[in-house]
Amino acid sequence: MRVLALMLGILFALASPARAQHPRHHVVIHVDSPDAQVMTEALHNAANLIETLGKAANSVAIEIVANRPGTSMFIDSPSPVKDEVRRINATCPDVVMSARAISRAHTEDAMKKTLTVLPEARIIPSGAVRIMKLEE
Repeated sequence: MRVLALMLGILFALASPARAQHPRHHVVIHVDSPDAQVMTEALHNAANLIETLGKAANSVAIEIVANRPGTSMFIDSPSPVKDEVRRINATCPDVVMSARAISRAHTEDAMKKTLTVLPEARIIPSGAVRIMKLEE
């Protein structure tokens, strides 16, 4: 009976969907610079990680967190890299792209207009809190 219970436990652990869903590697790429070269480097690092580690078996989870002046990389009008954001998203759709809401609001105030976040990105309340949670 113990052997059967042990075998069932092992089979359950191996077949667990939660186990299969979790990537082996987790990477946070932080962008807080308005420099297009820094933004491009971040996007290419994400794509290179996926290419190097392989797309199979859900091996890596990557999130690019943009805050402060770096948030502009995911805002349609001022983004110097929006075409590259779209290209990376098309080839690596699992890369999560996050823009800090407060930074967007500050930019809107400075520019005196409403800004649109690229559809490839999502808004997060705080870059620092998001990075902390991802690190945990």
